[in-house]
Amino acid sequence: MEKVSVIVPVFNAGEFLRQCLDSILNQTYSNLELILVNDGSTDGSAAVCEEYRQKDKRVRLVHKKLGGGGVGAARNTALPLISGDYVLFVDNDDWLEENHIEFLYQSLKESDSDIAVANFTEFFQDRGTFGFHMSSEDYFRKVYTPQEWFKMQYDGHFSFSQCFTVPWAKLYKAQLFENIVYPEDEKVEDDYTTWKIYLMADRIVYSNSGIYFHRKSSTSVTKTVDQTYVFPLRSIEERVAILGLIGFDISEELRAYRWRLQLHKDSFLEAGRMQDYHKCLQKLAILEKWL
Repeated sequence: MEKVSVIVPVFNAGEFLRQCLDSILNQTYSNLELILVNDGSTDGSAAVCEEYRQKDKRVRLVHKKLGGGGVGAARNTALPLISGDYVLFVDNDDWLEENHIEFLYQSLKESDSDIAVANFTEFFQDRGTFGFHMSSEDYFRKVYTPQEWFKMQYDGHFSFSQCFTVPWAKLYKAQLFENIVYPEDEKVEDDYTTWKIYLMADRIVYSNSGIYFHRKSSTSVTKTVDQTYVFPLRSIEERVAILGLIGFDISEELRAYRWRLQLHKDSFLEAGRMQDYHKCLQKLAILEKWL
């Protein structure tokens, strides 16, 4: 069995951390290492991490000081430490179906792919209810080239757009992360990074099965930060540039870029950031004239 390196950034995970860690260490696929990066937790999460390190030799632990760059910095800290053949990310308040890793590993090997992707199931913490994006009748598995995969990213079915962007619910060949760096100065970092890893792959296998449980609450990052941080301009401008240079169809990217420009324009106007507001107007005017 090849080894899987599971990376979990930890920051004040509270009562949810044990469920997360247990779901990883009790996987049906057991040849794994669990790399915990504690980013200065002050709520007892550090002690829980230490407890799990002491009772399971597969657990490796790094403690960082508070304010060390957030989730992006935690991932950057963990990646040079991996000894596995594959990489898998889990958020510290989420949890996995018990065969999550085995399922992804088998789908990757059977399809000779570089990345195996699954969908997810939401758990709304404040209501104590689950949100299902699909039923058993919706299951399918398909192998994509990167060009085909990027055509899917704005598909609204099965919450696919979020599935495309997030780093979790995916098993990656470790070699894909050479020179990958997560931003450490952004409130939401995945929109800047996940798509670059796809471009380093040759084959991506997707299984429409919700085997990752993603917890959502009123304090979740995407609920508490401005939507301009969730849908940043800089990341999509970089994506349009690179995809255009390598010959991908960027028509969907340009539509998404226009939408983000409108979002930022309205946000900047409301905040009184008039220079940024006019920059958005200028870019929209250029697109309107030439496209």
